[in-house]
Amino acid sequence: MSRPLARFGLSLPVILAAALLAFALGTYLGGRFLVPPGQGLAAPAEAMGYGLLAALVGLAISVFAAIRLPLKALGVCALAGIMGLAGLAAFVAIKLMATEPADQDGTDELPPPRTTTVPEAAPDAPGDGRRQ
Repeated sequence: MSRPLARFGLSLPVILAAALLAFALGTYLGGRFLVPPGQGLAAPAEAMGYGLLAALVGLAISVFAAIRLPLKALGVCALAGIMGLAGLAAFVAIKLMATEPADQDGTDELPPPRTTTVPEAAPDAPGDGRRQ
């Protein structure tokens, strides 16, 4: 295999692994420490925005490293990146398997709707409650 082709073949897993691992770490840290509580449905989007910023930084660093590193060190980084992605996948799989389903009783039925009642005026109150 020629040197440019070998460099490209080893650079690709390094760059992809660095970007994906930086995205996962940035999303976790952004969601955990930087997104304020009470954001509602905007919180996941904010956390993923922090993940995207981290992925861009990781991408830039890994491209620079893929250009500058010797071929042997690039091979070690590629192996480490693949192992890091495998570890991340195992961590996510274990966390997903450990979560319990939403319905604890095993039924697929929705709970009954809540009803709101308007309090009626007391029978001994003067008038019918309207202002005159």
